[in-house]
Formats: sequence, structure tokens, C-alpha cells
Amino acid sequence: MKVLICVPTYNEAENIEPFLNAVFENAPPDTDALVIDDNSPDGTAAIVEKCMEQYPQRLFILKRPGKQGGATAFLTAYHWGLSNGYDAMLAMDADFSHNPHYIPGLIEKAAAGADVVIGSRLVKGGAIENRSLLRNLLSRGASLYCRLILGCPLKDWTGGFNLWTRNALGKIGIAGIVTRGYSFQIELKYKAFLQKCRIVETPVVFPDRKAGVSKMPQSFLIKALLDVWRVKFISLRSSALKEFFKFGITGGLGTITNLLIFFFCADIFKLPPVPVAVGCFIVAGTQNYLLNHLWSFARNMRGKPPSILRWLSFLGASLAGLAVNLAGMTAVLRYFNPPYQFIAQACGIAAGMIVNFIFSKFFVFRKKKC
Repeated sequence: MKVLICVPTYNEAENIEPFLNAVFENAPPDTDALVIDDNSPDGTAAIVEKCMEQYPQRLFILKRPGKQGGATAFLTAYHWGLSNGYDAMLAMDADFSHNPHYIPGLIEKAAAGADVVIGSRLVKGGAIENRSLLRNLLSRGASLYCRLILGCPLKDWTGGFNLWTRNALGKIGIAGIVTRGYSFQIELKYKAFLQKCRIVETPVVFPDRKAGVSKMPQSFLIKALLDVWRVKFISLRSSALKEFFKFGITGGLGTITNLLIFFFCADIFKLPPVPVAVGCFIVAGTQNYLLNHLWSFARNMRGKPPSILRWLSFLGASLAGLAVNLAGMTAVLRYFNPPYQFIAQACGIAAGMIVNFIFSKFFVFRKKKC
């Protein structure tokens, strides 16, 4: 497995050379490192360039014009790694809080099939050195907070010592990552979870910083805890829009089926229109139910076969949508007097479709909590 270790730096002159030496001492031979330096005033980049002579074709540097933050540095590194054919990217900080001793173990777990490997401080065997009882309680409380809101069993949400495979980054879609700071780690992990990536947490001990000054203010952690709701909302919104789009296509296909059957039965074969319309509703409704079960709401229905009860519930939701459609059309005609009646019908269809979607998503095809 070809792995790229990604190291963002800003004023790490005291740490960077011994850190890189430790990285290459511990990393497998086919592991490279990329430093992303934000124009450090203390000359960090110059030290890295000197180290590149010691590790030719294994150590690289990207120099940015100013301080842009760790999140954008990692995203830039991941893009660089993907473009240069690496199988996995391992994020590390240069202050030795991410001990290079753990590199082989993290890579081994990825080689064994994990899509994401989290160096976790909060699983059994993990810890942060010299932390007070109060700070440990706060960390575990924040972990529980994230798990409850996001509905995901991961424990270390804000830690940055993480390995991401090419497969995981492709599923996540790193171009769509919008948060920064600690929130960046939360968003990446939650999206990996939503994309069904195989995530493994392995214990690591975070030592105290050996030299230099921490550049992440405590306010970033508070912002991250607030951003959990933002991450949740973004993911829900994206998922719901996709489901609504598929639901609309399914409804359109059902309408075509309904009209075709009605045309042949009522117009060609001269059958009574009312019973034909009822039959068309049932046939098209059944088609829509199956498509929604297998496609629109496939994430919720995974592993669950179609059922008579759910089918009847869907037909009931469709009738509720039809009732709203008629009521909405009537209301528009009565109170707004549009120049063309089809405008009122279009408004009614839109209202009915939204009601039908809400009933379908949250009642008929809802995902039962484990």
C-alpha cells in the first residue's frame, strides 16, 4: 500500500526535523511524506527543504502564501495524494502529538481492509497524557454529545491522527467538505459513516507537545460542538434532496403508466372510465411503491423485503397527497383566480407531492432505529 503522510505546518521549526526523522524511521519503505507549509515566519519550509536532500523522492513540500489553516492544508494534501497515485493518506501533526511509533499499525489496519483508521484517544488503551480528570470528562462528554446527535458509534470525533484510503475519500467527496477547525474532522468522519465506509478505531496515546506553541484555540472546540448540528443538517439536507428527486422521477413514471393504461382501457377498449381510473391508481401506485422501496428510499429499506402493509400504507399516503392536490387546486382557483386553471392544478400537484413525500419518508419508508 502506497501511503502519503500529510503534515501541515506553521512555525514548527523546533519540531519539524526530528519529527520527519521519526516518521521515516517508523514508516514502511513505500511511505512518503508531504509537508504543507503556510509561509512560516520561523523558517520551517527551509528546514523541510534541507531534509528533502536526506529523503529524495520520499519527502515533498507544498508552500502556500500565508496561514490558511489545517483543514484546507489537509484537503490540499489529499487532492495532491489522489492526483499522484497514493492508496491512502495519513494525517499527522508535526508537534509529536501524533506519535510516529503508531504509523505501521495504522497502515496495517488499512491494508487489512479498513477504509478509515482513526487513531483514537477515547477507546480502551487510548489516552492523552497529563490531562486532568475534568478535561478527560469534558472530552468524553463531547464524544457522547457527537454520538447522540449524529447517531454514529465513533468515539474520537475531533482527533486528527487519521488514515483515509483512496476509496474512502472518493466516497466522501472531499470537494464538498465545508467546515474547518475541529469541525472538519467531524464532518469527514460522519460522511464516511454515512457512505458505509469501514471505520476502525485503534488506541493511541497523545503525548504533550514537545516544543513550540499550540495554534488551536479552545474556542475552536466550542465551535466544533456547535457545528455538529451544521454537519447533521448538511447531510440530512443532501440526503433528503436526493430522495425527493428520485421520488419525483418515480412519481412521473407512475403518471405515465397511469395514463397509458387509462388510454388503452378507456379510449381503445371503451371500458367504464371510473373503474379503469381506480385500477390505474392501484397499478401505478404499486409500481411507485416498488420503485421507492428499491431506489428512492433504498438506504432506509436495505435488507427489508417489500410488504403488503407498507404497500397499503403507501397507497394511503398517495390518497392523502391526492386529497391535498385537490384541496390546493380548489383554494388557488377560489382565492387567487389565476389566468389559467392549469396553474392551480400545478400548485395542487406540488403541494400533494410534498405531503406524499413527507408521509412516505417519515412513515412508510422510515428507517427504524436500532
